[in-house]
Amino acid sequence: MTVRVSDCVKCGRGVARADRDLCARCHWAARNAPAKHPCGRCGRQRVLRPETGRCVRCSRSCRRCDAPVLFKGRDLCSRCRRRELREQAKSDCPRCGKRGVLRDATGWCGPCSRPGRPPNPEAACHDCGTVTRLTGAGRCHRCWSRSPHRVQVRAANLADTLDDAPLWLDGFANYLTPRLHPQRACAMLTRLGRQLTATGGVHPQALLDRAADTDAALAGWLEDFFTRNRLALPLDWEERRAAGRRRRRIAAIPEPVRPAAEAFAEHLLAKRERARRAATHPRKHATIDARLNAVRDFAIFLHTERGKTDWATVDVTDIEAFLPDRPSRRASHLGGLRQFFGFAARTRRILVDPTRTLTAPQPWGFRGPTLTRERERSLFRRWSTDPAVHPHEALVGLLALLHGATTSEICDLTDEAIDHHGRTVRIGRRPRPTPLDPWTWAALQRCLDHRQDLGSGNPHLLVTTRTKATRAAPSDGYVKHTLDPVGIQPRILRSTRLADLVTTVDAKLVATAYGMTSDGVIAYLADHVDTARLPNP
Repeated sequence: MTVRVSDCVKCGRGVARADRDLCARCHWAARNAPAKHPCGRCGRQRVLRPETGRCVRCSRSCRRCDAPVLFKGRDLCSRCRRRELREQAKSDCPRCGKRGVLRDATGWCGPCSRPGRPPNPEAACHDCGTVTRLTGAGRCHRCWSRSPHRVQVRAANLADTLDDAPLWLDGFANYLTPRLHPQRACAMLTRLGRQLTATGGVHPQALLDRAADTDAALAGWLEDFFTRNRLALPLDWEERRAAGRRRRRIAAIPEPVRPAAEAFAEHLLAKRERARRAATHPRKHATIDARLNAVRDFAIFLHTERGKTDWATVDVTDIEAFLPDRPSRRASHLGGLRQFFGFAARTRRILVDPTRTLTAPQPWGFRGPTLTRERERSLFRRWSTDPAVHPHEALVGLLALLHGATTSEICDLTDEAIDHHGRTVRIGRRPRPTPLDPWTWAALQRCLDHRQDLGSGNPHLLVTTRTKATRAAPSDGYVKHTLDPVGIQPRILRSTRLADLVTTVDAKLVATAYGMTSDGVIAYLADHVDTARLPNP
């Protein structure tokens, strides 16, 4: 007979042993219970399933999103199950073909069952008189899309959305109306609204400076409008383009040696500014770009070929190994490196200048390419007889081939430089007007007719789609690319013309006629050009 010593703390049955607080049944269950471990999903102490490594509840996961499933016998969680039930209730709409819940009243989906806005009644357009559905302001879609009324409405709506609308906004809309298509003018006003919202102010100069950095097309129109109305000073696009080129060149330099290159660029700009204030000869942007090109190419060479990451470790052998790879630019690169290492030595970035004993002798004189007689004749026939050639290509080609005009001189040609009575034109800084031959004069007249067809008031002879509504001159890049159809550059045509003249005429006369220095013309003498170009070889 079992003697009851105490009660089981778990189930209340009698306990026969004094050293236990559980009955025999609960004691056996506690000893044979499976081991519990923290679940990898819920973190609770549970008996883990050997096939999943999780507890029983966490082992039931949704087959779509892997979320835990609470109910046995299901493979979808509550959210995925509701989504699947909604998807099962959908069918293909017989009207639009899209899947949706069909309405019992119509047999269509919801969007198709809801009645839409009734179409506009047909009426006669105010402008063209066509009886059709009107789009806005009493006009059909075609007349409304090209109506100047849209520009004024867009400007008024923009003024209403701004807290402090500028007083010149209506004037800018009136300025854009005759110069741009209404759709593009409205888009330009929209871009202006973004600039006004981002700037937080309406001062013309501040707005123009910000637009030049973020939206060059809008900045061009704002610059012309502000300068016409004397609201702001014109932008220095040359300085901005040069600054962008310098940033790209410095960004291409490897990171360990970049700070010294940045300091060198700032040093060159400071010297340029001092020369401008002293009224001496400041460095051109092309010169600064050439110096930075030399530093950039040499830095990349050190990083990739030599494995050096410090300017102080550069020696003469590195520069001697770098220069022969670029024989055509040997003198330019050595000049740039000499200036850079001189600056680095003065600023204590290096101890010894590795370029002080190096030289790069170059033959003096003109060494560029020139055209053959046959090539010159074929180009002349193309530009003087082919009516399908663009007027700008013909004029640029003939001015460079026959009159030795530079790219900048062609860019600056305006109506004031043309003498229609004497058929002459003032080119650059030449002391006398240049008489034009019949073929160049015909090409010039074609350019004037082309500008009139564009309806442009720009006084420059060459007018592009970007400058036709302004008074700006075409860029040098545009003039150079006009000869892309023949695969040649204007400077080669000019060099060919100067080489012909110098070998047949007195060099001093050529220098006087073209407004050049004597040294610049002497470089084209026969000792430095092909002997086949001599009159009596």
